[in-house]
Amino acid sequence: MTAVAGRRAAGFQYVRLAVLILFVLIFLIPIYVLLVTSFKPLTEADPGQAWNLPQTWTTEAWRVAWEKLAPGLWNSVLLAVPGSLLSCALGSMNGYVLSKWRFPGADVLFTLFLFGMFIPYQGVMIPLVQLLVGLNDLTGLDGVFYGGIPGLVLAHVVYGIPICTLIFRNYYVTIPDELIEASRVDGAGMLRAYWSVVLPVSGRPSPW
Repeated sequence: MTAVAGRRAAGFQYVRLAVLILFVLIFLIPIYVLLVTSFKPLTEADPGQAWNLPQTWTTEAWRVAWEKLAPGLWNSVLLAVPGSLLSCALGSMNGYVLSKWRFPGADVLFTLFLFGMFIPYQGVMIPLVQLLVGLNDLTGLDGVFYGGIPGLVLAHVVYGIPICTLIFRNYYVTIPDELIEASRVDGAGMLRAYWSVVLPVSGRPSPW
């Protein structure tokens, strides 16, 4: 009976493996057609020849696509990288203050931060445009805040602060208060304790 059960289990494993391979092939079919078509000249880009390999291999389509997409991709980098870094930096400092430097109204302030996560984008579009236009007029930098990358970075930073504050605050709560107290005994102030104690452990899993 044990041998029969073992053969049945092995047969079931083979069937399951065959089904998984079939699903993988089905998943890869569109990717195959996409890649093969991308190396074809325009004269061969026909639905009736979608499965056929190119008769003439060319990277012209890749070159044209890169020329069209490169400006937008670079703008995305200019937007996403500064916006993410600034949101993380400000959220880290907010989380540190709300978790380790308690003050009257800290819980209320933290709740207000969380409300920022649930404000729909549609509800602030008009005030946001008015703010960016006002910043253009105030600074005299036409096309910088409204109609420029810095304005989009500012908007993304403001919207990223609540979620970053929540993440860092929940992490910093797990850091023992004794570490902060020990830094105070050594003469470290609020910023020094953050820079020398809290910030170095922000990029690693919590050992506590």
